[in-house]
Amino acid sequence: MGDMQAAADWSQPEETDGIRLTWNLWPNSKLEATKCVIPFAAMYTPNKRLPNMPVLPYEPVPCKQCGAVLNPYASVDYYAKIWVCPVCYTRCHFPPHYQGISEQNVPAELFPQYTTVEYTLNRTVPLHPPAYLFVVDTAVAEDELHAAKTAITQVLQMIPEESHVGLITFGMHVHVHELGFSECSKCFVFRGSKEHSSAQVMDQLGLRPTAPRPGAPVQQGVAGRQFIL
Repeated sequence: MGDMQAAADWSQPEETDGIRLTWNLWPNSKLEATKCVIPFAAMYTPNKRLPNMPVLPYEPVPCKQCGAVLNPYASVDYYAKIWVCPVCYTRCHFPPHYQGISEQNVPAELFPQYTTVEYTLNRTVPLHPPAYLFVVDTAVAEDELHAAKTAITQVLQMIPEESHVGLITFGMHVHVHELGFSECSKCFVFRGSKEHSSAQVMDQLGLRPTAPRPGAPVQQGVAGRQFIL
């Protein structure tokens, strides 16, 4: 009975939030953390179909600093109408139409069981299409790599047609593939034996925005476009 209960608790986050964790318990000390042979990681499935997904018919409330959305993990001061972002710890004021909230009148996004919700947005401006970046470990057995290729092929048939797709493979070295370069196979290679800073990676991939020449038109959304298809 205990094993069945543990299995149910293990699968609950995946059924309610589309997330699977390598560990469901967090160590209480650094010493206990060093004894964990499996690294701490989470696998999140953004498009997982959740049968009991709550849908809220209004706009989300974002953090003014990092853009994270108001959620049950935020600390709320109902008297001052302020909430503290659990991501960057910025104190944010509630919008005017939230002035009526209280401990007895809580908005739905603060319900403890509403850890994953969807919002119905009344916008006329089209949203950016979703982007999927596949990061594939090639230092595996041939049959495992073939299974990964098959799984990715199946995923590509399931995602929306307007989606953007990128590919990074890693083994001894890291390869960032230029999928937008259709003339031939092209990629950037980073040596696995060398540590690269984020600034160095951005410079080599050409992702840093450059100041336009005087009088030249400003081009937006061009950096990194060659890496997605």
